[in-house]
Parts: sequence; C-alpha cells; structure tokens
Amino acid sequence: MMAIRCLVVTPERTQLDAEVDFLTLPMFDGELGVGHGRAAMIGRLGYGPLRLRRAGVTSEYYIDGGFAQVENDVVSVLTSRAVPIEEMKRDAAEQALADALAMPGGNADSLALRQTALMRARGMLRSSQ
Repeated sequence: MMAIRCLVVTPERTQLDAEVDFLTLPMFDGELGVGHGRAAMIGRLGYGPLRLRRAGVTSEYYIDGGFAQVENDVVSVLTSRAVPIEEMKRDAAEQALADALAMPGGNADSLALRQTALMRARGMLRSSQ
C-alpha cells in the first residue's frame, strides 16, 4: 500500500509529520476518509478526532477547526490546536460544554460565539477519554 504524508501545523509548531496508510479528517460537515490517490481538495475542518492508520495501528489527535488540503498524497492540516487523544480529559471537555451552554446569546455576534464554543466542546467530548 502506498503511503500518505500527513502534516499537522499549529501556530506554535509542526505538531505531526507522519507517513500513514489511511486517515480520517473531522470536516465541518462530517468525516472525510483519505486514502492513496485521493483527488485534490481543500476543505474546512470541524472539531473532533483526526484518525491516522499505519500498519493496522490507529492513532488519534483532537483537531480544533481550521483547514485541510489534500494534494498528491500529502494531507496538510492547518489548525489552531492539535492534541493527542490520550491528553484529552473528559472532565475538561464537560466543563467546556457547560461553559458554552452558559454563554449569553442576546445578539447575532454572541449567538455565533456560543455556537462555535458548543461545536468545539462537543468535538472535545467526542475525542476525550
């Protein structure tokens, strides 16, 4: 099987540079599987787990939104935060959800901020242990 190069870049550093057999991206509107030979695309990421499979072993990272580009068997992920799943704690995700639910929603701007916080917290919950 041909390898796919996956690069995950945050504002602080390159979080990951790995060769994988298959990966699943948390897109804004659902998950996207990427295998060898995938057509080129650019898409908006959502909040949730990035799953990487190599030689039958799966590893996961929580992705905090951003953008992904697929081109010539290279997947570039630009995100504000990428955290190994084993570092995601369920109690912190539950607190983020409680905080998001408590946010005011009196106008369009505060409703948009609340909605983003809710999507982020729900993605954290899906990714946490």
